[in-house]
Amino acid sequence: MTTERLGYTAYQARTQWYMNHWGPAAFVREALMEDGCTKLGVMAFPPVARNREGRSWWTFATNGMSERRMPCVEDPHGDPSHRLELVTYARAAADWISELLIEMARYPFEHRSGLTVGHTMPVTPKPGNLWAGYLLLFPRLEPKEFNPLGIEVGIGSDWVFFAEVMGLKADELQLAIEFGGPQFASKFVNGRAAGLTIDVDRSSLLPADA
Repeated sequence: MTTERLGYTAYQARTQWYMNHWGPAAFVREALMEDGCTKLGVMAFPPVARNREGRSWWTFATNGMSERRMPCVEDPHGDPSHRLELVTYARAAADWISELLIEMARYPFEHRSGLTVGHTMPVTPKPGNLWAGYLLLFPRLEPKEFNPLGIEVGIGSDWVFFAEVMGLKADELQLAIEFGGPQFASKFVNGRAAGLTIDVDRSSLLPADA
């Protein structure tokens, strides 16, 4: 089996797994990774019935970042055998969310580094930006069995994990860098499922005396 065919099969296998978990995608933003040939999609899944059993938010997930191991040459990085796909949640569909996930999926390959849960990523301030940076979390709105990917996609003994991309305000980013992402999440984020969508401004997570 050629590499091209294996990649296509793995992409399709992940697509089916996503649809089994989230239902039919409303749309897919198709792109390529930094190498110009590895297929990358951002799949957008709409809300379902607004009750205790359903989702009232949009779910966006990359499909293709895990096709290769992250380089993990330059710091920061995690275990190279832990491949990654990115997830985020929003109240409405928006093009910039897909573009953000594409940029973040390419980042570790462009910089010979790696991403893992707990990493913080500052961004260059731009007019209209909601966030000063981003924090990678275990997906807060998914069941525990969601991680790692529960199907075989031809990557041997490697694992595919999912990380949620959460926006941070400037004061939150500063404290997340000082504390470290995992400690910051434990203290200020975990247990707060509502109100943390990536597309809506909010008050700081930090108490006034933080």
